Amino acid sequence: MKFSVLSHLLGCYFHQDWPEEYFNSAEALRSMLVDERKEVLVAGVREIDELLDFSFSEEALEYIVVREVGCFFAPDSEGLDYAGWLRMVREVLTDGDKNG
Repeated sequence: MKFSVLSHLLGCYFHQDWPEEYFNSAEALRSMLVDERKEVLVAGVREIDELLDFSFSEEALEYIVVREVGCFFAPDSEGLDYAGWLRMVREVLTDGDKNG
């Protein structure tokens, strides 16, 4: 299973040192909305949908997001699990697409 767009989006904006570039996750997501093309954001939403459609366990989602996608954001830092955080990211990308 390959999530190349999510690897680009989440791996780029939430790399290992992302807290040195952004104050918080909301700022990183805002930067993503400004910097990325609409087509990339739409493709990211599709990949999030595909990932969530599998109904993976929390442990499996963590493995995929961290190891395969390369995203180093810890959703529990904002009181969320991986599925909840991915749904929130999806909502931000969808709303950004409507506004952009």
